[in-house]
Amino acid sequence: MQIQRNSVHFRVLEALCTTPEAVRGITSVMLNRKFDAPQALLDLESEGLISEKGWDRGPGAVLVATEAGARLYRTLAADEAP
Repeated sequence: MQIQRNSVHFRVLEALCTTPEAVRGITSVMLNRKFDAPQALLDLESEGLISEKGWDRGPGAVLVATEAGARLYRTLAADEAP
């Protein structure tokens, strides 16, 4: 899968990677409310770019960017810098 800088996939990674590390993670419900792209979440998870984290895999779980996802986000975000 090729992720473009202006895609919803990138914006999801951006939301997950730019929150403060101490509170990093967003529920899938909140991400879907903000981006309305459940398929993008499935795509990112199947590519190993995001994963569930939390004591309860289900309603209490949050999605976080994996190391590969964070690395991809940093690379794509750096491409925009002047």
